[in-house]
Amino acid sequence: MSALASIGAFENLSAAERDRLEHGMLILEPHDGQEIFGQGDPADAVYAILGGTGRVRIGALDRNSKALMVEMFHVGDIFGEIGVIDGDRRTAAAVAEGRLRVARISAPAFRSALSSCPRLGEALTRILARRLRRTFELFQDATFERLEVRLARQILYLASHDARQTDQGLRLSGRLRQADLADLLGATTRSIITILNSWRSSNIVIYDTDRALLTVPSKAALQAIIDTETVP
Repeated sequence: MSALASIGAFENLSAAERDRLEHGMLILEPHDGQEIFGQGDPADAVYAILGGTGRVRIGALDRNSKALMVEMFHVGDIFGEIGVIDGDRRTAAAVAEGRLRVARISAPAFRSALSSCPRLGEALTRILARRLRRTFELFQDATFERLEVRLARQILYLASHDARQTDQGLRLSGRLRQADLADLLGATTRSIITILNSWRSSNIVIYDTDRALLTVPSKAALQAIIDTETVP
């Protein structure tokens, strides 16, 4: 079976179309914390996450080492496509977290497939539309919402995309440090700690500080924080 058959962007392609994409493809197993590419690097490949229990963190650092996390990608996702499509440099850095198996698809192979396969173009259009919607939602929240509401919304987003059911509730996959949540929201770690401590005392979330594991006992409690804020 094609290595790319389980990747959402490529699942509707024919076997022959996937074979062309896989020509010259490299399989990588980056170590935890390894930068796959940096912001501003030439966009010479598209990447697909084939397997593993980790994730790829997309973001940037400023001159003072303050971090911004834009998104986290998991098994079945592609990343690095924007620069390959428009021929410009990388808009953000990609860093591996945990154990991963990643396919590196060369830019020429990807662009060739895109020009000859309408189904790939349709799939990419849907993917980019979803990502643009999320970017707008983050920007809108950062402009109008209190930090507590923004944090509740993002935890619900993460819980709906990558979590497993436990006896205690929905446990978000992987380690999620307080600093990670701060980077996702452009906030300080101290402000995130304050909110999480308040939520823990009210059993809105369960947070294991030592292992950086976050569990949501009831999504309704987080949703209520959001809904209360929007009541006129």
